[in-house]
Amino acid sequence: MSMSQEDVQNEIVKAQQLQQQLQMIMSQKQQLKEKTEDLERALDELSRLDEDTPVYKEIGEILVKVEDKEEMIEEMEEKKESADVRLKSLKSKEEKLQDQFQELQEKLSQQMGAMQQGQAGGA
Repeated sequence: MSMSQEDVQNEIVKAQQLQQQLQMIMSQKQQLKEKTEDLERALDELSRLDEDTPVYKEIGEILVKVEDKEEMIEEMEEKKESADVRLKSLKSKEEKLQDQFQELQEKLSQQMGAMQQGQAGGA
């Protein structure tokens, strides 16, 4: 069954919305990747420090000396783990949206081709 021109326009709007959602997810993924990389670098640096080296943590706009370095490492590892889980979730969502977008593009392409053939045949 052929779609009306209005249906095709609605599908185009859906495709544009999917594309915007994909761009938003890709942006969030990039931010999370950067956060994860920052945490990895910080954890690496912390592991290299001597036990007696003072460690500071940023809270808002101030630096506070950390009394228990191990507690800070655990906290950072939890943040990294949380970011990794969120990243996996975003990757999954991105893949689903890409599949939906591709299916919609194929559907629109077929409909546009059918509409053009109909116009060519009627001319």
